[in-house]
Amino acid sequence: MPGIGFDSVEYYSRQIVLKELGKEGQRRLKGTKAAVIGVGGIGSVSALYLALAGVGRLVLVDQDTVELHNLHRQILFTVQDLRLPKAEVAAKRLMEVNPDIEALSVPDNIREENVEQIIKNTDVVVDGLDNMRTRYIVNSACSRLRIPYVFGGAIAMEGNVSVFNPPETPCLECVLPAIDDRNLPGCDTRGVLGATAGMVGSIQAVETIKLLAGIEGTLKGKLLVCDFRRMEFEKIEIFRREDCSICGKKTHPRLRSNGRLAWLCGRETINVNPSEPIDIDFEKVTQKMQRRFDVLARSAVVIVFRYDGVEVSLFKNGRMLIKGVEKEEEALRTYRELFGLFMSDRKIV
Repeated sequence: MPGIGFDSVEYYSRQIVLKELGKEGQRRLKGTKAAVIGVGGIGSVSALYLALAGVGRLVLVDQDTVELHNLHRQILFTVQDLRLPKAEVAAKRLMEVNPDIEALSVPDNIREENVEQIIKNTDVVVDGLDNMRTRYIVNSACSRLRIPYVFGGAIAMEGNVSVFNPPETPCLECVLPAIDDRNLPGCDTRGVLGATAGMVGSIQAVETIKLLAGIEGTLKGKLLVCDFRRMEFEKIEIFRREDCSICGKKTHPRLRSNGRLAWLCGRETINVNPSEPIDIDFEKVTQKMQRRFDVLARSAVVIVFRYDGVEVSLFKNGRMLIKGVEKEEEALRTYRELFGLFMSDRKIV
């Protein structure tokens, strides 16, 4: 990078000396592309170590904005980033810590309609998600596209990591089928230690680097179960199910879409997608919102403001995060009202 004397050989020197990696492994990393789906507690750590290792291109996907209760475990953000899109902030920070890599921000939520477009042409997908519903969508798409999926989950002081790459290995559905998120504890109820997310994210990063650099000994075909309270680790052999609806047949069924509405962790925030793709004049809309409402934050892709007792994050693609609503009907009503203000010449259902 001009002006700072950036030397990539010096930057990577302490890992190039690794006999498992070497110069050839470093060249491989430079030529790869990884998608990190969710850059929260786990994903921010994975993304940071992948950037520091020199993975050439990172696609960072996250639907959410930075909140104060994120900061004890989501290491790419500071209090100055509150209310800004996580994906946007993370991409900027990663290119600051390693100018040798490219990080693309995708501030959107993953659903069946966009998942393949987002992850296509990537060499690996890294799981930074906090719900099984979206994991199943990612797993199905990875299976269809034959992209390795580095799975990880963390809660309290426990974690799990695996590498799914059918037909060589099972897929997520083979091992953890049909889990309803409503039956699982969340970080808002069970809690999570920041270091727990960091440990799982670091393990995922190591597994991803091994995959991309061709280093043997990955968790393919194994599930690593981590108990950080007792510091006990167990690797469990996992197997494909021939009757698996995702990887056990020649055809891969499309999963039911998330639809327009999706509650974020804790059900304090709801995501509302447009009923159809729209193209808005974001600068014009931003100016209009600044005149009408109390604007809390803004960036190139989002404006955050107060409206009728709730906090709204309006994204450039027409998507909204609405915080402080209790019912889906209330969120849709708010969306319609605001849509009428910034797209008065169109109708929305």
